[in-house]
Amino acid sequence: MDFADNNGDAVAVLVPLRSWNYGLAIFDRTHVFRMSYVWAVPGKSWSMRPVRWALNGWQLSGITSFVSGAPLAIGYTFVNATDLTGSPSQGARVVLTGNPVLPKGERTFSRNFRTDVVRAPAVGTIGAAARTNIRGPGINNWDVSLQKTIPVGERVKLQFRSEFYNAFNHTQFNGLDAAARFDAQGNQVNARFGEFTSALTPRIIQLALRASF
Repeated sequence: MDFADNNGDAVAVLVPLRSWNYGLAIFDRTHVFRMSYVWAVPGKSWSMRPVRWALNGWQLSGITSFVSGAPLAIGYTFVNATDLTGSPSQGARVVLTGNPVLPKGERTFSRNFRTDVVRAPAVGTIGAAARTNIRGPGINNWDVSLQKTIPVGERVKLQFRSEFYNAFNHTQFNGLDAAARFDAQGNQVNARFGEFTSALTPRIIQLALRASF
């Protein structure tokens, strides 16, 4: 929780200081779980050399991340320029007629929060929403490396490495359209309001072969 997220961020003083400025920091995460691991796969004394080369010397490692989404504010624009507050520095926020947070099981690609509770602030008001209202998408990511060491002689070894970033190619959305757009009658006309807009990088595979001598 904080009043401002970065050095130099402005704090509004024309409205109640605590209720308007105090809230979740944009870098807040409810849960952060990260696990790193290295497993040297046990080998066996196979009688046949080709089998030993194929099955021994493997190592599995990786980093697994599960992170909650960042707090987001529901913003807005108007189709036609509208001065709500008469102030050059203090803008208004949306009005919420209910809790915009949807249960996880009810969320879809195009509806990540309750857009029907979002209303435009009236002229001459500053709105009634908190500093942040919803959370963006979280992270569910597996980076995995599988490598094998192959002895060629007493002093020479080959190492084969395969690295998989986002190994399971899990779609991880990171952008969300949280900006309503109101016409002159106060109707919300942004067709993508509440929809995912971007995603993190899909799976990347990197292969390498190194000789040590």
